[in-house]
Amino acid sequence: MNFAQAARNDSVFTRTENGAVALNTTGDARLDLFGTIGSLRGAETVRIERLFSEAYKVDPLFAAKIAFYARDVRGGLGERQTFRTIIRYMAQRHPEALRPNLDLIGVYGRYDDLYCLVGTRLESEMWEAMKAQFEEDRRNLEAGNAVSLLAKWIKTADASSAATRKLGILTAQKLGYSVYEFKRIVRALRRKIGVIETLMSAGHWDEIRYPEVPSRAMMIYRKAFLRHDGERYGQFINRAAAGEEKIHADTLYPYDIVEKVMPRYPGFRVSSAAVIEDPALEAQWRQLPDYVEPGTNALVIADTSGSMSGRPLASSVGLAVYFAERNHGAYHNMFMSFSGTSRIQMIRGETLAQKINSINMSDWENNTNLQAAFKHVLRIALLNHVPQDVMPKSLIVISDMEIDYCGDRSWTFYEQMERLYRINGYQIPNLIFWNVASRHDIFHADKSRRGVQLASGQSAAVFRQIMQTVGMNPVEAMEKIINSERYEAITVAG
Repeated sequence: MNFAQAARNDSVFTRTENGAVALNTTGDARLDLFGTIGSLRGAETVRIERLFSEAYKVDPLFAAKIAFYARDVRGGLGERQTFRTIIRYMAQRHPEALRPNLDLIGVYGRYDDLYCLVGTRLESEMWEAMKAQFEEDRRNLEAGNAVSLLAKWIKTADASSAATRKLGILTAQKLGYSVYEFKRIVRALRRKIGVIETLMSAGHWDEIRYPEVPSRAMMIYRKAFLRHDGERYGQFINRAAAGEEKIHADTLYPYDIVEKVMPRYPGFRVSSAAVIEDPALEAQWRQLPDYVEPGTNALVIADTSGSMSGRPLASSVGLAVYFAERNHGAYHNMFMSFSGTSRIQMIRGETLAQKINSINMSDWENNTNLQAAFKHVLRIALLNHVPQDVMPKSLIVISDMEIDYCGDRSWTFYEQMERLYRINGYQIPNLIFWNVASRHDIFHADKSRRGVQLASGQSAAVFRQIMQTVGMNPVEAMEKIINSERYEAITVAG
């Protein structure tokens, strides 16, 4: 090996915020993007663009598919701002990769995602795509047929904010209408699709059909419904809680509900006493799609350290509770938390608030001792002479990955834990490193590490995806997800 190659090999090592040896790349730029794209909500634009551009150099089509996977509200990660950053970058630097997919933006995401292309090289094509959908919806409206959700998200000149009004005027002009005529058509389309805000602003609370209210609108406006239509809304919630009525929750994520059930005191200290009951949120929690396959043999290890304060903690705990209660295998209603120490958590209670209240939070928001969690699993196995074949098949680590220093050797965390298990007579379980808050390029496995998969984001849909890739290496797992039929529609011009 020459010096240049040795220097390149050495350059891939880094340290976490807490001093642990890690990698700053997996060795595959596509995997670097995939393994972090769902956890970049607080990232600077330049970092998001860099991760995408490096992946694009390797495989333009695959990188584009990762971007749409990140935006995919139902089957993917539902990351809005990261996606908008990427497609704006694509429009400026790689329009050939986005141009064929303009009509799919509203399918995987929302139609107002298109507005981030104003001022880019693809602005004119964007307006053409929007106009084509608008005219199709207008024809379908006149024929009495179903229409798209474009009218829900399109901007009009009667909005409350000056910036939105300006964009609404521009939209009318670009689509070839006067401002008045455009507003008239949009209002008719919104009545057709039952946009909830239209009924609310008109004071027509008694016309709201609660079983048809979209997931996020139901969560956001629940207090307004109670205030303006309390009796009818209360009856609906009671029926929904009893399973007698449908309440939408298909586009919500566990953290959406958990962060409202588990509010935080000043100083970001968690208190079980602060956990609150909310019948609407409880009903929506129960209606979250079930992505946990029967017989799943896996245990979640949830990071509850100080660096997870805020939404990352709600994501970690929300995903852990979601998985534990829906996993009807050996680890039903069980997960492990780790901070300064680790703890097996047994979830008890009937409602989500009761379950959150049953969790022991005494050591939360300290340091990030993931090593303690892995040693805890091993200690239980050794003390009880647990055979290898009844050990957890997979451990799902949900974290920001900024784990503690855990030894003075130049080994990554995985290598240290694999060695520890081996010398004690055990094979380390399959590991999933699930990043919910990436602040730096930190990876705990490279692209070829078999029995390790990388995931990111806040969506419970990831559980089903990763459980179908157990035993694969990170690249194989990624390719299985991104090359699925769901993203076959994405194309890149030659």
